[in-house]
Amino acid sequence: MRLKIKHQTVYRYSAPVSRSVQSLRLTPGSDSRQRVLKWQLDLPGAASEFIDPFGNVTQLLTVEEPHEEIRIGLQGVVEMSDAPTLDRRDENLSPLIFLRETPLTAADPRLHAFSEEHRNQIASSPAAALKALMEQIRTAVRYVKGTTTVQTTAAEVLSQGSGVCQDHSHLFIACCRILGFPARYVSGYFYSGSETDPALAMHAWAEAWVDQVGWLSFDVSNGRPAEGSHLRLAVGRDYLDACPVRGVRFGGGDETMEVRVQVMTAQQ
Repeated sequence: MRLKIKHQTVYRYSAPVSRSVQSLRLTPGSDSRQRVLKWQLDLPGAASEFIDPFGNVTQLLTVEEPHEEIRIGLQGVVEMSDAPTLDRRDENLSPLIFLRETPLTAADPRLHAFSEEHRNQIASSPAAALKALMEQIRTAVRYVKGTTTVQTTAAEVLSQGSGVCQDHSHLFIACCRILGFPARYVSGYFYSGSETDPALAMHAWAEAWVDQVGWLSFDVSNGRPAEGSHLRLAVGRDYLDACPVRGVRFGGGDETMEVRVQVMTAQQ
C-alpha cells in the first residue's frame, strides 16, 4: 500500500515574533517497513538538515525577520509494508539506550505493581506478555481527548485513567522498561481506512525490543500492531525526543495553532 500525506501547520501570534527557531522531525526515513518515494517540505525560512542521535531526519528552521505567522507544510508518498518487526540492520543505535528512564516515563510504586502482573509470562512468551500489557493499559486508561498535556507523565496517566495516544505510549514504554524490555516512542501518521481529523491522523505508538526477534510495534490506542497503516516519522525515549515540531521564539504574545492533515491511499 502507498500512503499519500498532506500536512499543514500554521502558528499565529498576537504580537510580532522577532526570531524563532523550530526543530522539525517531519521527514520519514526508509527502512524495512516503509520506503519514501517522494517527500517535500514547504518552509518559511532557511533550514539546515541533520540526523539526530536517534537516527531521525531533522530540520532546524530559523526565521530571523519579524513575523506574526509561521506556516509549515509538507506532502509526500511512502510505500508501506506489513512487516511485523523492524529489521535491526536498519539501525546503528543499541536498543539498550531505550532502557533509560525519562521524566515522562518515570515509574512510581503503583506503576511498578501494574507492570509486575506480566512478569511470569515473559519467560515463556515475551510477545504475548507485551500484548497482554497493551490490553491491560487500554482497559485501565480510556482514550479521552483534552485530559492531558505534553507534560503529563506515565504515572499521572495511570492514576487518572484517561489520556490519548501519547499517554498510552508513555505508559506502555514505562512498563516495558520496568520489565526489562527496551522500549521507545514513535511519532508518525496513521491511516484508518478513511480520511480522519488531524488529531487522529497524527499519531503515536510504541516499540519494544525482544531479543532474537527485534522491534515489535504496539499501537495501544487502537489495540493493534503498527504495521502498513502506520507511517513512522521519528523515534525517541519519549515524546520530547520524537515530537514533530518543537521550538523557541522571542516575543509574539499569545499563540494559536491550526493543523490540517490528510492521510490517504495513493495510486500505484
